[in-house]
Amino acid sequence: MTRRPTLLALLATVLSVAWAQLPLTPPTYLLSSGTELVVDVPVRGELTAASGQNFKDGSRLDVLVLRSAGDETVEVRVESDDFDTYATLVAPDGTILDANDEAAGGAFYASRVRAYLPSAGTYLVVVSGFGPDDLGAYTATRVAYAPPPKVVVDIDLPGRYEGFLNEEAADMLWVTVEAPTTVRATLRSFDFDAVLEVYDDNGFYLDANDDFDGTDSQLVLDLEPGRYEFLAKGYWEAASGAYTFEVEVYERPEPVVVDVMAPGTFEGYLEPQMIDMYRVTLSAPATVTVDLRSLDFDAMLEAYEEADGTAYYLDGNDDFGEGTDSRLVLALPAGTYLFDAAGFWDGASGRYTIDFAW
Repeated sequence: MTRRPTLLALLATVLSVAWAQLPLTPPTYLLSSGTELVVDVPVRGELTAASGQNFKDGSRLDVLVLRSAGDETVEVRVESDDFDTYATLVAPDGTILDANDEAAGGAFYASRVRAYLPSAGTYLVVVSGFGPDDLGAYTATRVAYAPPPKVVVDIDLPGRYEGFLNEEAADMLWVTVEAPTTVRATLRSFDFDAVLEVYDDNGFYLDANDDFDGTDSQLVLDLEPGRYEFLAKGYWEAASGAYTFEVEVYERPEPVVVDVMAPGTFEGYLEPQMIDMYRVTLSAPATVTVDLRSLDFDAMLEAYEEADGTAYYLDGNDDFGEGTDSRLVLALPAGTYLFDAAGFWDGASGRYTIDFAW
């Protein structure tokens, strides 16, 4: 008796035949005669419909040869005005060392791969498009990698420094504190998304910020006497551009604590690095609804039960509705509760309203 093929077997056969009929062009290359990348000598090529293909996504590709004596950091830039470039650096054993599809460059599309090569050998640089329809002329250039210059600056307190961040750099800005002091440090740039980190003189991490007032950064720190390193850098590795760093003695505003005696609406102003607290005392069980709204910052609301001098976390919200407001609805027994009005980011500041209903 002849068994009839199952539907699954038929489907597998149809798919395998269809795949076999796809017009994929296998990439071919020879290590001995392949186009070699030499430092500072641009290689011009073109991806066409006849170029070899990546079997994964069908993108066309060229394979370039990069020979190294080892113990060096290599960098290859691929640029094109015709298509979205994608570059991959492959070790002699087939390991992918780096891959990139976006970098700064003079052409409309640019990519860059960079890696330290510890051993001598023949490496490959694969130039492709981001997809199968990416075709056109390109230029690949191997450049001698030079690490960005190290910037180390001592800044008085209070003080201001105007600098320029090089790509992949992190500038070290040192501040000496003579007595216990609260300082406010701000890093601003119109050219890149700024990140500010701070370490003590022993290299221990203390704090960081990358989201104050848009793409700027700000930290408020209580510091003991000593020397502190403020690291100025970009959120992205390729960030570069002019920046301003300011450090000043800061007097923290008094914490805002409001006793809510009855349902109602309160208006407030949130200072950077601060949390405003609202205390609600219920004489009987109730369902309490609290809304925190602001047009100035992404609002964050948290609730705690206050008992025996300790605050016990209950719930939190930072994404009510379609905007940046917050809401909590809690069924609570009689007792005392704290509702913290804050920003989602430490540097948030601005006007807000908070509504209580029960």
